[in-house]
Amino acid sequence: TILKFDDSVSPAFRLWITCEPHPKFPIGLLQLSIKITNEAPSGIRAGLKASYAWLNQDVLDTVSQPQWKTMLYALCFMHTVVQERR
Repeated sequence: TILKFDDSVSPAFRLWITCEPHPKFPIGLLQLSIKITNEAPSGIRAGLKASYAWLNQDVLDTVSQPQWKTMLYALCFMHTVVQERR
């Protein structure tokens, strides 16, 4: 499929950019943008709750191997510890 260039832009168009600070990043684009930050919750308990927030019981029950829940907990715990140490 060949994309066709159109001069008009839909008013519903949104562009999400995520980046690390870099000297070559255009400062004008940064100044015109709306900035949103997502701070990690403070504390191990809050971090684990945030890690598990996107899961529900149906997702947990989809995998029948008993090691999966242990590995998921270990991954969430390690992610929380890394976020906490930043």
